[in-house]
Amino acid sequence: MISKKNKLPDLTQEPIRSISAVPDEEYPIRILKAYRENCNCRWGGDLDNPLIKAMNEDCDKRAEILDKAIRTLEES
Repeated sequence: MISKKNKLPDLTQEPIRSISAVPDEEYPIRILKAYRENCNCRWGGDLDNPLIKAMNEDCDKRAEILDKAIRTLEES
């Protein structure tokens, strides 16, 4: 259990927790797009906190990588 002292900050939006797992040609892209959408979730709270800043910056980095992978799959 997380104590109040160690409570995670709020997110700016609810993350996607599940996708359709129908085994078709679109399955990989659905997974990537769901992960990509979750990159739009930002940690709130004390935005001057270095840890929160780093976590939000990591979201941006993951988004760039996923955007590239999605483009690659969509072009093929």
